[in-house]
Amino acid sequence: MKTAALARVSFALAGCLLALAAGPARAEGPASPAAPIALATPASLDAAVAALEKATGAKGARLHGRSASVPPAEGRSFEVDSATAGRLLAGSQAPFRKAGLFLFRYERAFGIADEKDQVAVLATTDWRAVIRRMGTAGATRGVTSERIVAWLEALQADEPFELTEVGVDYVAGRFVTAPKDPSAVARRVAEFAPDLVRGHKDPIAGLADLIGRERMLYLIWD
Repeated sequence: MKTAALARVSFALAGCLLALAAGPARAEGPASPAAPIALATPASLDAAVAALEKATGAKGARLHGRSASVPPAEGRSFEVDSATAGRLLAGSQAPFRKAGLFLFRYERAFGIADEKDQVAVLATTDWRAVIRRMGTAGATRGVTSERIVAWLEALQADEPFELTEVGVDYVAGRFVTAPKDPSAVARRVAEFAPDLVRGHKDPIAGLADLIGRERMLYLIWD
């Protein structure tokens, strides 16, 4: 378990830095990404589950947080490929939010063979409630769900963002607009989630570029 967790942390930062390295290639006209999956605003959680099952071909399953599972009447989980997960989040988070539901990814495959992303829907629109429900924490560093909520609330007061991913050991999303001082935000992220940058001599510049240019928000703990 420990080795797997460390591998995921390494994949996380490697993916960020690869995205940075690939940035200039966009000017050469890469292939357009697949269109978002834009589902209609569902009338209920059950309707949302049915729509997600139809759109993805994945059967809704029990959603498990760090220490407890979520009752089916409050949320459901879906195992999908990474491309489908990204298309769902891009196209259906907003209509689901109108229905009082939070659609999010809580586990990434990071390109690991035979692994899939995990997407879930919860009967809430409050990202704080999602973090608490999932039990998001950095256990080895004593970073609790409440500390993560408080840190994100302070960040949001300075730089508004939207969360698209909430796992048991990470959160991710995008800033609404490019932060005024990307380097300062990168330093805040590295201080609060040092596992993201562990083993890299000077990751701040790369993170700052992603934060400023891609409006990326990403934190992960071992």
